[in-house]
Amino acid sequence: MGHKFLNDPGSAVTEMLEGFVQSHPGVKLLDGFPDVKVVVRSHVDKNKVALVSGGGSGHEPAHAGFVGDGMLDAAVCGDVFASPSVAAVLAAIRHVTGPPGCLLIVKNYTGDRLNFGLAAERAKLEGLNVEMVVVADDCALPPPLGVAGRRGLAGTLFVHKCAGAAAAAGDTLDLVAEEARAASCAVGTMGVASAAHAIPGADDPARAIPPGELEMGLGIHGEPGAFTSRAAPVASVVAKMLETIVDEERGYMRCLERDPPRRKSLDGEEKTKVCVMVNSLGSTPLMELHVAARAAREWLLAHDLNPVRVYVGSFMTALDMTGFSVTLCQADSARLARIDAPTGAPAWPVVARTVSVPIPVPSSPLGDEEDPVAAAKASYRLRGDKPEPPRTEIGALAKKAILGAAEMLKMAEDELTDADAKVGDGDCGATHARGARALEEDVAYMPLDEPAELALAVGMTVRRSMGGTSGALYDIFFSAAAAAMKGEPATSPATWLAGFKAGIASMSRYGGASEGDRTVLDALLPAAEAASKAITQSAGGAWAASVAADAAEKGAAATKEMVAAAGRSSYVPAEVMKSVPDPGATAAAAWIRGVAIAIA
Repeated sequence: MGHKFLNDPGSAVTEMLEGFVQSHPGVKLLDGFPDVKVVVRSHVDKNKVALVSGGGSGHEPAHAGFVGDGMLDAAVCGDVFASPSVAAVLAAIRHVTGPPGCLLIVKNYTGDRLNFGLAAERAKLEGLNVEMVVVADDCALPPPLGVAGRRGLAGTLFVHKCAGAAAAAGDTLDLVAEEARAASCAVGTMGVASAAHAIPGADDPARAIPPGELEMGLGIHGEPGAFTSRAAPVASVVAKMLETIVDEERGYMRCLERDPPRRKSLDGEEKTKVCVMVNSLGSTPLMELHVAARAAREWLLAHDLNPVRVYVGSFMTALDMTGFSVTLCQADSARLARIDAPTGAPAWPVVARTVSVPIPVPSSPLGDEEDPVAAAKASYRLRGDKPEPPRTEIGALAKKAILGAAEMLKMAEDELTDADAKVGDGDCGATHARGARALEEDVAYMPLDEPAELALAVGMTVRRSMGGTSGALYDIFFSAAAAAMKGEPATSPATWLAGFKAGIASMSRYGGASEGDRTVLDALLPAAEAASKAITQSAGGAWAASVAADAAEKGAAATKEMVAAAGRSSYVPAEVMKSVPDPGATAAAAWIRGVAIAIA
C-alpha cells in the first residue's frame, strides 16, 4: 500500500472535518466537537422542515458534502465506518429543528438505524416533531434477505436531494417524508471493486481481491461482494450491474416495469426517464468513471430507458477502494424537478440537461489539409474495392519497412512502458504501440511508390494515432522529410537519407533538444551519421539501414549516462535516470532496427 497522507490516523476524522469547514463557507461544526462531530449549515432556517443524515466517516464527500441549501441541514459523522453516537444525532436534531419538524434520512445499517432511531425517540420526548426514513437501495443480493435487509448505498443521495428540495419549497413534514419514501423506492444501486480499501493506519488492504477478479455487489464498508467475476471491459461490467439492478425477478426496481418490453414513464412518454449516478468508491479516476458512464448511458438507451441526467464523480466513497457503483433513480417530471432544484451543497454537481452534440471542426481559411490515407480508405470503401499493391520494387520495400518498424515497436511496448514509468509518465510504450497498430492498418492505403507523399501519409497516421509529444515530434519529422524528398529519385538511398536528416533537424529545431540531452535525438543522430558514411562508401540501402540500427541502439544505451535537459525526464533525479535508457531513444532504435530487418 502507498503512504497515507495523515498525521495521527486516530485523529484523521476530526482533522478532516476541521479542514472541510474551513474550505466551505456555508457550513460549520456544532459545538461539542470532537466528541460530537456534526456539520451544520451556517445559517439554520427553523421555519422549514429540517433534514438530518449521516453515518460513519470514510465515505467522503458523504455526508458533510451534502449539507447546504436545498439538501441537508446537518450531517452527523461517526468514526471511520462506525455509526455516530445517539448524543451526536440528538445534538444535530436539537440544533436544526423548528416547529415544522425534522426528517432523519438513514442508510440501512443496523448501527445507524438504532442510533438515529433512539435519538428520534428521545427528541420526540422533548416535544420535537421527528420522522425517520430508512434507505435500502442495494440490488446485489436477491430476496429474501432476512431481518437485515438491503444495504443503504449511494442512492441515498437522490433521497437527500428530493427531500431537500421539498423541504426548501415549504412542504410539511408529512409531505417531505412522503417524498423521501417515494424516492427511496425509486433508487437501485450496485457496486464493483478490484481492490479493497485500507483503514487509516493499516499497512495492508482490509482483504485481498485476487488479481484478474472483480467483486460485484460489495458494500461501502468493504463487505465481500455478492459474487465474483473475471475482470472484463467496463462496458461488460456496467451491463452486468445494470442487468442486476433492473432484474424483474428480484423486483427491486418495480418502478421501471411499465408496459414491457417498451417501458413508459409516469408522464406517458415512450421511455421511462432515469437519473444515473456513477460513483467512485475512492480510488477510481474520473477517466474510468466517465468511460463507465458512457457505457451505462448506451446500455440504458438500448433497453428503452432514457438517461435524462448522468452524475459522475465521487459522492459516497469507501476510503480508497478501487471500484465504483452505479445508481438508477426513476424520475418522472415531478421528481426530476426536485433533483434539478438549486442547492448550495458543495458536493452536489451541476450536470448537463440535454444530449451533447459535437460541434463541427472549424475549417482552415487556407483550405483543408487532406489526410491522404483517410481519403484513400473512403474512396476504396465507396467503390467496394481492395487497395492496390505497390507498383514498384521501392514501394514494396517501403511497405515491408513500415510493417517491420511497427512490429518492432509493438514488441518493445513493455520495455518502453517500464522505462517510462521510472523517468516519465508511463505512456511511452502504449503511445508507440498505438502508432504501430495504426501504421499496420493504414499502410495498404498509403502512396508507397512516392517517397515524399509516403512521408506525409506516415506523418498523418502518426499524428492521428499517437498524439502527445511523441506524435507531434514524429509528425514534424515526417513533414520535414517529405519536403526534403520531394522531386528526388525514389530509387536512390541518398533521397531517403536526405529525408531522414531533414526530419531530425526539424525535430531538434522545434523540440529544442540537442545531441546529449537524453532524448530521441541521441538515437537518431548517430543513426543518420552511420547511414551517411555507409552511403558515401557506395553501400546499398539495406546495409545503410543495418549500420544505422547498430548506431541507434548504441546511442540509446548511452543515454543512461546522460543528464536530461529536455522532456519530462529533466525533472527526474539523476540516480533514477541511470537505471534505464531514455524511452524515446529506445523506441527510435527499435523502429530503425525493424526497418533494417525488413529490407535486409
